[in-house]
Amino acid sequence: MKDYLKKLIITNIEKWNDNDIYAISLFVNDLCDNPCKPTVTLGYNTNTQVAKILKEASSEIEARWNYAFWIQNNFFCFGDGDTSEIVKKWLKENKFPYYDDDDSTWDTDEAYDEAEEITEAFISVLISIVKEIHEQKLLTIKYGKELPIIIHELEYYDEIAEQNIEANRQRLVKEFADFCYNS
Repeated sequence: MKDYLKKLIITNIEKWNDNDIYAISLFVNDLCDNPCKPTVTLGYNTNTQVAKILKEASSEIEARWNYAFWIQNNFFCFGDGDTSEIVKKWLKENKFPYYDDDDSTWDTDEAYDEAEEITEAFISVLISIVKEIHEQKLLTIKYGKELPIIIHELEYYDEIAEQNIEANRQRLVKEFADFCYNS
């Protein structure tokens, strides 16, 4: 799964022509709120978008880092559609359970604990991919500088900041991490 997803991310980034990008988004969500169906959606935001949306946000920091204000340019949603089977296979290979949306047996304390482990493992895969992209200098080659690749949900909190510091290094995501810590 990891290699396929990394290749998909890189292939999409290589096609982008917007020179105003300041951050890349890996938006993580559970399809139908089912933790056995983790997804990640690729997108990016630009300084032009921040300037355009600034009057609607409470601050420039919010306009810059709150995904709700970003361009909703979703290039793919990995874990949905054709790629859902890849995620199912990954779950099985890692000995995680799989519960269908209508499976009432997943509504137990044990199932919720297992679901938390799925989310942590999925995020770990994304952190690893982000680190590898930075190590390969792919963004520096394309944009002439490093860009943060933000792994996030719709809510921001300390753990999101820490995951991104691990994936991107502190200096690259300092402003985003501060936003998470203060949200």
